[in-house]
Amino acid sequence: MNKTDNAGSKKSYDSFDAAKFILCFLVMIVHTRPMGDSHFHIIHPWCRIIIPVYFMISAFLFFSKYDRLPDEEKNGYLWKFVKRDLTLYLFWFIVFLPFTIIYRDYLHKGIAYFIGSIILGSSFPASWYLIALAIAIIFVAKLNRGVGKAIVPVIAFLCYFLCLGQKTWRVLADQTTFLPKIYNATEISYSATFFVAIIWVWMGSLFARYKDRLIAVDMKKVIAAFVCSLVLLFFEDKWLFDRGLFTMNNDVYFFGLLAGPILFWIILKLDIHVPQAKALRVMSTLIYCIHATIAELLRVYVILPKFGEYEMPWATLAFVVTAVVTLAGGWLIMKYSDRFKILKFAF
Repeated sequence: MNKTDNAGSKKSYDSFDAAKFILCFLVMIVHTRPMGDSHFHIIHPWCRIIIPVYFMISAFLFFSKYDRLPDEEKNGYLWKFVKRDLTLYLFWFIVFLPFTIIYRDYLHKGIAYFIGSIILGSSFPASWYLIALAIAIIFVAKLNRGVGKAIVPVIAFLCYFLCLGQKTWRVLADQTTFLPKIYNATEISYSATFFVAIIWVWMGSLFARYKDRLIAVDMKKVIAAFVCSLVLLFFEDKWLFDRGLFTMNNDVYFFGLLAGPILFWIILKLDIHVPQAKALRVMSTLIYCIHATIAELLRVYVILPKFGEYEMPWATLAFVVTAVVTLAGGWLIMKYSDRFKILKFAF
């Protein structure tokens, strides 16, 4: 069982570590699309609620401690979190830099694009999450107090709907007078930046604030709500796909605002003990940081040049190879991290 404090709140959340380890394979599925490009839309919306859950887990754990600290200690704790997050980013940025230079064409696109890909996008594949998490945590931590408590959710929802309009619901956004001008003025994909992260970090802070009440809700009711949200998410995606409005590379759906938080709620309520929770936590971090680069190497430089399309069985093989290489690499890093201290920066 998880330990509890005097108020009955959990001190440890093994369910988070177990869930992140399991869910990171769904993230791998998103980036490898083992069903092939032409069939992945079937499960796409359900897989796309995983990154929001990742944001909420990190935000929940951060704000569970941050909100209880004296004001004079809050800044130190915040910058410690940000430093650790950016150190993780920097380690993998350096490791994957030879590939990233070619993949992002940095030598031709210039310094502005280089900086922009770090702050408002990805350098190595999927790295946007780490930068977006740091920025969103700072934003919510600094503003989510006093008058800011009313401002943060407004900004969070506006940013989310900006992302929603650019990707999933572009057909509605284009009917406005100002949104097309915003989207056309830049090549930024807002759904892969801190713009989309703010709402999930803010929701994670709410779960931290009201965790005792939320944990007390009957699990059957939460699961029923989750099933309903998945059905709504499916039909939203089907409506879009049938009208040619489906977009593969985004995490934003209208009903994702329900499904993601409710899935997090289920994980929060789970009261389980995992003997190797720390190892699962480390491995899930390694899998996330490694897998997308392996997947892109296979897709862009092996499968597409040879076959001209990304479909089964080669897409399935790409998933298997990515999983094997990523797990093997993660295991080696964990095994030798005590001998080579620099490897500890990998997680």
